[in-house]
Amino acid sequence: MKYQVLATDLDGTLVTDDKQITERTKAAIQTMVKRGGILVLASGRPSYGVWHVARELGLDRDGGYILSYNGGELLECSTGEVEFSVSIPSERIPDIIELSRRYQTAILTYEGSDIITENGNDIYVAGEARNVKMDVKEVPDLISYITFPIVKLMMVGSEEQILKMEPIVREALGPEFAVFRSEAYHLEILPAGIDKGTGLQRTMDHLKIPREAVISCGDYDNDIPMNEAAGFGVAMANGCPRIKELADYVTLSNEQDGVAEVIEKFML
Repeated sequence: MKYQVLATDLDGTLVTDDKQITERTKAAIQTMVKRGGILVLASGRPSYGVWHVARELGLDRDGGYILSYNGGELLECSTGEVEFSVSIPSERIPDIIELSRRYQTAILTYEGSDIITENGNDIYVAGEARNVKMDVKEVPDLISYITFPIVKLMMVGSEEQILKMEPIVREALGPEFAVFRSEAYHLEILPAGIDKGTGLQRTMDHLKIPREAVISCGDYDNDIPMNEAAGFGVAMANGCPRIKELADYVTLSNEQDGVAEVIEKFML
């Protein structure tokens, strides 16, 4: 097997638009794993929000990895062990939350199986909860509530609001932070230097596997660093123009078993 590792994004890539994994894709993944391949589920979601996907694919039994928070944390599925994790400097958390308040933009983070927010009734918070299958816990003061390490904060809102906020947040927070849109309605804030590319590089270092043995699949701008870190970067047909322009290969869409096509063509 020339390629030993498949790192794949979830939303818009591995799962269909209604968040399902098709039987063809499941079968391709299970065959790949049985032949010694390693699956890395690379997502902007928190680790808890990826677990149900890992279990559906049998990774809790057969092994595999969750690269969550857009590269901020790596978890081994069969043991539940966290291999690495980063966190936002605690002294900067109030700055980020105050910024969201000033511009009346909902903001959230994660604790265990809960989404934590001051904006419990916000439709975009509710959308994130549905997407990651987590409960929403509303707190009166997010700044005083966060007394534990957090990997990321995320502002959510309309596409227009998030486009407006991106340069404002980036300028206000400066070079200590990575600020980027992972979806049209999500503005992610992580420590500088954290993205799916650096996360995949740390994963390859952990596995002692060279980039030439790694395929990456994604559909959005935040997947580009991962595609560049891998030896072979794949874009979905439904992907944004830039990721398709930079990809080594463009597969079928997420509605047409694009990830299965990659596995069948290049890994089996």
